[in-house]
Amino acid sequence: MSWSFDQAAEVVLKETHTLLTTLDAEKVKRLIAHVEKDWPEKRLFFWARGRSFLVLRGFAMRLMHMGYEVHIVGEVDCPAIGEGDILIVASGSGGTSSVLLLVDKARQFGAQIVAITGRPNSPLQEKTDEVVEFNPEKAGDSVQLYSNGGGTRFEHSLMLFLDSVILSLVFSRREEAYQEMLKRHANLE
Repeated sequence: MSWSFDQAAEVVLKETHTLLTTLDAEKVKRLIAHVEKDWPEKRLFFWARGRSFLVLRGFAMRLMHMGYEVHIVGEVDCPAIGEGDILIVASGSGGTSSVLLLVDKARQFGAQIVAITGRPNSPLQEKTDEVVEFNPEKAGDSVQLYSNGGGTRFEHSLMLFLDSVILSLVFSRREEAYQEMLKRHANLE
């Protein structure tokens, strides 16, 4: 049996919405406040693996458009992280070894840690200053690719969550923010 595109899209949207509803509103507010505090003086660093990293990179790009100083860990222009900087990480499982390793290392240099994970009570949660967890158990079964808290449903929800964070940050000054963002948008395309 196969599904039509419309059937598949309906399932993806429903599952993503359901997972988004498992977020703790207070933790979301704290994460947004943590990113917004002392803006634009603070530097934000980003790390994840797999498709979660692609989603996180899109969030970093949008923050750069807003005027934040952002750095992707591993890129040639990424400076040393230090006191007062923030490392933002994402891990569907909350146990991705390279994410945990970089969190420990960033903490040694005095950086704060903000995380988004697809599983409550994960090893990552114990190492962060702020964490937002999706809860797949509360969202029910998924027919999408899935393993250990991570997978397609997490990545879709992560993208919509991070885009919602951006909208929350700029909503009160949308038009002005849009004009500012256009000035920083890539022009060597």
